[in-house]
Amino acid sequence: MDFITIINQISVLFMVLFLGYFIRKRNIIDEHSSKKISSLVVNITAPSLIVGAMMKDTSLTNIEVISILLISIVVYICLFLMTFIIPKMLKVNNDELGIYKFMIMFSNVGFMGFPVVSSIYGEEAIFYASIYNLPFYVLVYTLGIFFVSMNNTDKGNFKIGKMINPGIYAVIIGLFIFSFKIKLPYFVSETINMVGGLTTPLSMIVIGASLANVKVSNIFSNVRLYIYSLLKLIVFPVIILLIIRNFGFNEIMVGVPVIITGMPVAANAVILSKEYEGNDRLASEGVFISTMLSFITIPILVYLLSLFT
Repeated sequence: MDFITIINQISVLFMVLFLGYFIRKRNIIDEHSSKKISSLVVNITAPSLIVGAMMKDTSLTNIEVISILLISIVVYICLFLMTFIIPKMLKVNNDELGIYKFMIMFSNVGFMGFPVVSSIYGEEAIFYASIYNLPFYVLVYTLGIFFVSMNNTDKGNFKIGKMINPGIYAVIIGLFIFSFKIKLPYFVSETINMVGGLTTPLSMIVIGASLANVKVSNIFSNVRLYIYSLLKLIVFPVIILLIIRNFGFNEIMVGVPVIITGMPVAANAVILSKEYEGNDRLASEGVFISTMLSFITIPILVYLLSLFT
């Protein structure tokens, strides 16, 4: 388990985030440009990332695929139940409720999850993570959109039709490709992978740009976000570790759910909030604080995994 690689990966994300902050402060991009970039990510690059992840070859057995998928479904059900409990514990205001619900359920699975899992367990673990993340791809573009839309002042703004979007189409296409082992022409697959590769830098730039409008004092004085981050980054994944390790799964099948759950808030929180007029300020603060704290919590999780698996 290469701790230096893990720290470097988080550092890269922060550098791109600060770049977004800088170019917004310098007015190289404005609020309108930031929203357009968000739309580009939601409608083009993120769907490409999903399809690209599902085009990878895998040596997993059917039993392993079903097992890791079932683990993921159970974990997301438990996290969904937490969306009713944690906000009440933290006494979250109604105008922030949807974002907190989103942040509880959805971690940074693709932008940080894949690189961290790979650095710990090797390239083989990417296959496990891709299967584990299937419910994420479905839920973040359905339930996730519903959550961020809860923050709209116009209660009639949310439409069920918004749940039918490029992200869902990408999941359907990706599942079809994965299930039938379809090999796309090189120029098609490379185009998809190249466009999908834009998702991480563009997302972090948008997050940084969103923070440019937030007072630094507000970011570091939001006690609720720190309590939430402690639950999300340490408490939830440790509980999952203590439960899953008793079922006789291999090291990777135990580690992937723990690491993915312990990732910071998904960058989608900001992207979707901008696209669907949610509370992108709070979403940006949540991404920033949880990513910052993950410098400490990810190595702790890796150490605990080395002890218990």
